[in-house]
Amino acid sequence: MAGLWDFLRSLAGGDGAPPPPPQASGGIRADPSRSARMDEYVLARLGPGAPGVSLAIVKDSAVVHAAGYGLADLYAQEQVTAGTVFHLASAGKQFTGLGILMLAEEGRLDFDDPVGRHLPEVAGFGAGVTLRQLLHHTSGIRDLYDESGTEEVLSRCQRPVNDDVLRTYADLRCPPASRGIKPGDRFAYSNSGYDLLGSVIERVSGQSYRDFFQTRVFDRLDMKDTFTFPDRRLNTRRRAAGYYDDGGDFAASEGTDLDDIVGSGSFYTTVTDLCLYDRALATHSLVSEASMRLALTSGRTNDGEETGYGFGWYVGTYEGMPFCDHDGDWNGNYSYICRYLDRSLSIFTMSNNPNLNLVEIANLATAVYR
Repeated sequence: MAGLWDFLRSLAGGDGAPPPPPQASGGIRADPSRSARMDEYVLARLGPGAPGVSLAIVKDSAVVHAAGYGLADLYAQEQVTAGTVFHLASAGKQFTGLGILMLAEEGRLDFDDPVGRHLPEVAGFGAGVTLRQLLHHTSGIRDLYDESGTEEVLSRCQRPVNDDVLRTYADLRCPPASRGIKPGDRFAYSNSGYDLLGSVIERVSGQSYRDFFQTRVFDRLDMKDTFTFPDRRLNTRRRAAGYYDDGGDFAASEGTDLDDIVGSGSFYTTVTDLCLYDRALATHSLVSEASMRLALTSGRTNDGEETGYGFGWYVGTYEGMPFCDHDGDWNGNYSYICRYLDRSLSIFTMSNNPNLNLVEIANLATAVYR
């Protein structure tokens, strides 16, 4: 951290003073004693002048804790708050799953439709690759999010969008993940599979992915700080900078050329907006109770083994309590979402600090508020 400390000291006038200790922002603390436990735990894990984390906890349909810790931007010295905008990363797959559920409820697609029915460019995957399998990560298709796959996509366009992903698959003749693997044989997490689902949402709805969710979810729920690109709010001053661990120092993320591909995790949001979304899921105001039950039911492989993954959510139990969760990691932004299914308790964490364990923070919140 020496390089960062030198910079911060220069801002302070070169007196050699170390960066100030991390602080907790304001926000909501419905039960001061419980919130104090959360504050103490999180602050103890942040070093001086370090990137931070935003945390919100919903219990019995009320936001009982919402606060920020550490810095959203190391150089501007901006404090993280509950209103800081982070990239949700792969935890945003739940929205893609939600979009498919909405279109299914309208009778515009079926979960067992072959993906080629809606995306003719990838009809080469065959009738065996269905939307349901893409949702459950059991499709068996090649994932393009490795070195050779991204090289293939970037060789076709310097700043690719979803149509370039479809063209890449078509050019590669719709390859399987590996030889001998059939659709449904195994669970294999696939970002590209969710990018294909993002394209299905666009084709079936007739809207861009961005406009579909803006008009049908975010505007409806008054989630004013939640969006996907392209969007002018990308330039908001409240958006956190992303950081990687670079040998003990924090290196700022410069983004990637894949940032314009949507479906696998392309949303920006705040923990306060996610509390509004949580309420909508709990009251079934976006999709029916039956649809949510389906989204939170584990998929199965061809031999009947449960995968532990629904429609954009991992599903399982923690200390005997059924729950759904998802994590995310993209461009120096990190997220973890957890919702309990047998009690009203949800936990939302988003961070730009690569050294924080967000699951451990959520586990403490579970112990404190269950």
